[in-house]
Amino acid sequence: MTFRILSLDGGGIRGVIAAVILAELEKEINQPLNKYFDLIAGTSTGSILAAGIATGIPSREMIRLYEQKGERIFRYTSRFSLKRLKVILQYGLSAPKHSNQGLIEVMKEQFGTTKLSDIYDSPRLLITAYDTISRMPIIFKSWREDKDYFHVPLWEACVCSASAPTYFPAHQLKTQSKTYSAIDGGVGANNPSSCALAEAIRLNHSLEEISIISIGTGASNRPIPWEKAKGWGLGQWGWQGRLIEVLFDAPSDIHRYITKELMGSLES
Repeated sequence: MTFRILSLDGGGIRGVIAAVILAELEKEINQPLNKYFDLIAGTSTGSILAAGIATGIPSREMIRLYEQKGERIFRYTSRFSLKRLKVILQYGLSAPKHSNQGLIEVMKEQFGTTKLSDIYDSPRLLITAYDTISRMPIIFKSWREDKDYFHVPLWEACVCSASAPTYFPAHQLKTQSKTYSAIDGGVGANNPSSCALAEAIRLNHSLEEISIISIGTGASNRPIPWEKAKGWGLGQWGWQGRLIEVLFDAPSDIHRYITKELMGSLES
């Protein structure tokens, strides 16, 4: 029996692209995605989509979330906007571009009091984040009774996963046993497909049984020629988010490569 995985990349507001694709997929298979897939994995904006799908929210409604509430999450188009004064006063001149207030409010509105444990395995939900204290990944799993993560509110798991460095402050997550400083899972697994594949194998599914659909949010069209990159320092790499862009794109490509090679081995 086929074990179906849906993997959703990070990508900020571009998550609306993935939401549109998901709506078409839902239309094509003519059934809710949470009834079709066995495991749904998401990082950053992908975690929001994954959580929505896992809780039975139609993809069309997730599109409206981006269209109607996107501006509340990503409030400022420029780091030099005077509207950012409150953020600067709170965090200093090197403050993140956005406050996380809008992100938290929207996630609470969307998911309410639902916890990871409420979803359990119908379908299984996997969300990635990263802890800056232990310098280790955080893998939220709805089906594993982990004392630290199992009862985390769904809204908070999404905030952890979507707290992209330089864009949002790190999120402090307090569990029964410890405190985490969570940032965007995209710093390690912007494409969570290989994480999902590893979990499927751990659940005793063979590669022959596993099917994966991995949906991204588009790729950068800003090549960096060697003539420029060879001499760049912190200033040039930091300008216009080039370094962050590369650091998020590279893990996506690496995890996509790992997944493709493992799944492709069935054909060799």
